[in-house]
This record gives sequence, structure tokens and C-alpha cells, in this order.
Amino acid sequence: MSLSFAPGEIVATLGVNGAGKTTLLGCLAGMLGWDRGEVRLGGEKLDRNRLDHRQRMMFLPGEGFHFGGADTIRNAAIFSELWRGIEAAPPIDMEEWLERLGLLEVAFSSVDTLSRGQRYKAVLLALHCADPEIWLIDEPFAAGMDARGMEAFRLLVRAAAARGRCIIYTTQFPELAARFADRIVVVGSGGIRLDEPTSEADPEELIRKLGNELGIHGAHQ
Repeated sequence: MSLSFAPGEIVATLGVNGAGKTTLLGCLAGMLGWDRGEVRLGGEKLDRNRLDHRQRMMFLPGEGFHFGGADTIRNAAIFSELWRGIEAAPPIDMEEWLERLGLLEVAFSSVDTLSRGQRYKAVLLALHCADPEIWLIDEPFAAGMDARGMEAFRLLVRAAAARGRCIIYTTQFPELAARFADRIVVVGSGGIRLDEPTSEADPEELIRKLGNELGIHGAHQ
């Protein structure tokens, strides 16, 4: 496969189970090696051993991850310090987004004690505080978030794209991808089955097309 991604772009990557969606994100992040080929950052070959390369992106797995024992705010601060430096101010208003994510009441609670959906929202907050150039997010819409968290996720991602960040996320839901992406990539059979923008597509027709690619008959909103 051959793919390129641009700053400010929101890309939804779809595929059936085992198609290689998560593997693709892992390779882009430098967390997985590859048998052949290469990944480039702005024309420079990705070196998995270079910290400055790894800091330009962040991979968020479907189950999320956090620093054990840290509360919600401290966890976000640690990610910000590791990716952007100890003096860097968060790119978002922490109190506002704690409220939007429904985390204000657990801001000083250990992330270990939160529910699955709350933990994922806490890690999303940390990702936004880290604010790397490239965001690689695995299955955000299947992570147990409530409707409030999912809407906050969309708003945060759009704000990040407006700052020039590139967001690539995976999903198995055509209806979500068709309505929340600038571009859709479908992987399968060891390659790219579809790669097209959403700007000029009719959402319903695109959903049916994606359903056909994924073997989902009668895909709808």
C-alpha cells in the first residue's frame, strides 16, 4: 500500500476484523516494525529509535493507557510534559474540557478507579494536552464512551485539525466515518480497497458504498 496524509486532515480508516487497521496505525507510529517499505515524516524516513520522531505523533490504542496512580489532571499533565515540555501550556482550557467530557467531578480521582468510558475520556484529554502533529486513534467510537464523551471527542478533534494536526482513526462503523472524516480509507486483502474524500459525496450513498466494501448489507445511519 501507498498512502500520504496531510496536516489538518481527519482520516477514517475502515476494514473488517483482521484487515490490518490497528497494524497500520502501529507501523505509522513506529511501535511496530515492517518487513519492507518505509514510513516518512515530511519526507524524512521515520527512525523508530529517534525520540524527536516519536514525539511528533501519538498512538492511542482502543483500550487506552495511562500512568498508574495518577489522577485525571496529573495524567494529562504528564503527557503534556513528555510530548511538549514541562513549560508548555495546554492547548485547551482544562476546566472547560473536563466539564465537556463529563470528568470535572473526577478530576482529582485516580484514573485507575474510573469506569472504562471515563478512563478512555481521561486518556483523550491527555492526548489533547500532548497535542502531537499526528494523532493515531484506534476505535474511539467503540471505547465505551457515553454520548457526551463522543460529542466532545468530535469537537476536540475538529479543533485539533484546525490547528493543523493530522488525525487518523479507525472504526468499523460506516455511518460514523461518512459523517466524521475529510477522507475515508478502507483496508483489506493486504492493500487499499478505497481511498476517497468525503467532501463531495452524498452521505447515504457513501455509507452504502462502505457497507458493500465491508460486506455489510443494508448499512444505514
